[in-house]
Amino acid sequence: MKKHLKTIIGILISALFVYLALREIDWADLWSLFRQARYWLLIPAGLLIALISVVRGYRWSLLLGKPHTLSLYRLYNIVNIGYLFNNVLPAKAGEFARAYLAGRAVPDGIGQALSSILIERLLDVTCAVVLLLFLIPVVALPRWITTAGLTLGIVVIVGVAALVVLSLYGERGVDWLWRLVERLPLVGHPRVAPLAAKLKAFVLHLVEGFGVLTGRTMSEDGAGGQRRRRSQLPAILLSSAAVWGGYWLLNYVFILTFNMTELPAAAPALVLCATGLSMVLPSSPGAIGPFEWAAAQALAVFNANESQATGYAFGLHIYTNLVLIALGAIGLIVEGVSWATIKRGAEAEEAS
Repeated sequence: MKKHLKTIIGILISALFVYLALREIDWADLWSLFRQARYWLLIPAGLLIALISVVRGYRWSLLLGKPHTLSLYRLYNIVNIGYLFNNVLPAKAGEFARAYLAGRAVPDGIGQALSSILIERLLDVTCAVVLLLFLIPVVALPRWITTAGLTLGIVVIVGVAALVVLSLYGERGVDWLWRLVERLPLVGHPRVAPLAAKLKAFVLHLVEGFGVLTGRTMSEDGAGGQRRRRSQLPAILLSSAAVWGGYWLLNYVFILTFNMTELPAAAPALVLCATGLSMVLPSSPGAIGPFEWAAAQALAVFNANESQATGYAFGLHIYTNLVLIALGAIGLIVEGVSWATIKRGAEAEEAS
């Protein structure tokens, strides 16, 4: 029942944002935009989407501690399978599908894989906030966007800093934090205690995942002993910058595709910020609705034609989703696993 309720809420939110995006467009302008588009640019755009998935797979391998049991090619396929599930099933099912597939091959199982995916999402939100902070001095943003960006930036930076500090102390830090949590009312209640225990285990996995950034994780040294793994923070930051640079370039390619060349280079960057932050909202499969509305609102800052901005948003999002669905389907074939098997595993992990 709870799962169905989340699905219904997501669909309603998507429907609302689709309505907001389409309510005032001029259909003649929209048709003109697609009729005059340079569709040959979709070829490099598709290759760029595939390349971004490669870099995402590399960054994920770093967050997982570079496991020998998962090659970059396999992680690339699993990333695409995750996008396939996200674009077809509700409630971000692709994240659980990725955790299920990778969890079978990493030392600490699905918990480690899921915590690495959450850290990946935190990194993406942090990148969106940092990019927005860079845009604030150079783009005349509405006051509410500036205020929201600064507020979110403070929250994200403080949250990430807290997790980094906890990772320096590892399990001892989590135990200390949990002694404070256990003083809260109802935490020790018999019905709440099992949930609290699961939450503590999840936080511990998350903190251990952040240990990859700070160099606090351990690995085998080849002689059966243990050695401290070197911090992967520089490579993770560079790969994150490459992912977001790739998305900026993709957004710009679609600016060229739809002949909207009067827009400055900051326009696709603001689209990237807006759509990246819109992904935190619950929505239907594929995040249809919030993405389009956010992208159109970002282009409105640069006085873009509303109908053209909406057409750009739908064209960019639908094409990207179709390419990722195709890459995910190929990934299923290469991995030799069925849709039903992953769906069952993902649903079991989500339920737990």
